[in-house]
Amino acid sequence: MRTERMVGRTVVVSGGASGVGLAAAKGLARLGARVIIVTRSETNGRRATDAIRLDSGFEDVDFVVGDVGSRSGARLVADSVAAGGRGVDVVISAVGSVVERGLTPAGVPRSFATNYLAHFMLIRAMTPLLRATPNSRVLIVGAAPAVIRRLRNVQVDGVDPGITASRALTQSLAWKLLLAHHLERTAPEGFTVNVFHPGLVRSNLLSSAPLALRLVGAISNRFAHTYCAVTDHLASDPTLTGVGGRMFDNHGRSVTLPAVVTDVHAASVWEASILLADRTD
Repeated sequence: MRTERMVGRTVVVSGGASGVGLAAAKGLARLGARVIIVTRSETNGRRATDAIRLDSGFEDVDFVVGDVGSRSGARLVADSVAAGGRGVDVVISAVGSVVERGLTPAGVPRSFATNYLAHFMLIRAMTPLLRATPNSRVLIVGAAPAVIRRLRNVQVDGVDPGITASRALTQSLAWKLLLAHHLERTAPEGFTVNVFHPGLVRSNLLSSAPLALRLVGAISNRFAHTYCAVTDHLASDPTLTGVGGRMFDNHGRSVTLPAVVTDVHAASVWEASILLADRTD
């Protein structure tokens, strides 16, 4: 996969203190980008920035403490990034969970709130900074192509509070694809949004899961990568300028989108997302 040096460009990585976000941040720092990670914990932020600096040999790494789980929280994160006085060239939205259950105070299933709504609110909050930077890009963590191909019969006008955790994960993935599709149709030229499969990346995503899943996670981590090569490619390859609304696998190949991804469904998801985000404050 093609990559280019990113000296002089700024990358914001949500979920950048661990897992896919940390792997992406390390790779982009190695390419010379200024990296800002978003984390809910100052302790985790300091630990992650130290690790990225040590790994990359690049000092221009910082963190912002904030919670993109609410509309106001996402705006505060964007304000903190903007206070640095630089534009934003790339946003990588890498937050995620697999074992959250129950509802948020706003009545949104927690799994859906983390795996979709947080991405939506961060992107909306960062939009003014992205629009101010030519050829800016947004990358949203997705799932394996085999999962993408099975997406069908997805609710697009809201989310059922009684939805199961696994179904919430499926709906979150479909809505990410529909969000990317909508923004490709409506965002200014050069402001692109794509979804990516990170491949097998070392993560603590299953650390609080039931025992069987924790064992799967522990075994997987023995073979997992500590970098995310596809984010290096998607963030830096100049031939991808202006390419948006797509899903890429972990080898940088474009994946055929499921039939659920249509203009009508994308518009419906956009409107429903705004209403759900309004309930978080």
